[in-house]
Amino acid sequence: MNISILKQIHNNAVALISIFIAVSALGYNTWRNETTEEQRNIRHAAFRVLEDLGEVQEVVDSRFYYLAFGSEIAAEGELRIRGFGSVAMIRDLMSLMPAPGPDAGRELHELWLNHFSSLDQLDVSGQHSEAAKDAERELTQAVRQARVAVLEVLRSLE
Repeated sequence: MNISILKQIHNNAVALISIFIAVSALGYNTWRNETTEEQRNIRHAAFRVLEDLGEVQEVVDSRFYYLAFGSEIAAEGELRIRGFGSVAMIRDLMSLMPAPGPDAGRELHELWLNHFSSLDQLDVSGQHSEAAKDAERELTQAVRQARVAVLEVLRSLE
């Protein structure tokens, strides 16, 4: 009986090798397609985050450099809406990325919630208060750190 099994394997070696190669190729191709799609989604999210980080920096700068020195209430409302929307989007998209993305997104969001209202505060002499300077400095640094995190994630992709 062993001889007949060995003889059948010998007679059908080409077919067995072909099946093994086909199954291996199918498995590799499936894995590669899934990996490629995952990385494509991460890249798309990363580029969207970079755009939103630029917008957040514009909001920080506008509120710090212009709003404090007189503007309309509508401008403040628009800045609030743009800023909170962008920061929420950044946090959500970065939570889908590999490390260090999620931490940087959460950090920016927390700093935004804690410091946004301080950006346009003036002291009695009409200059930016220390709270406003600290808020601008910390938010700008958080935006930089988030950019670095996104770029690190992009570089880690195949």
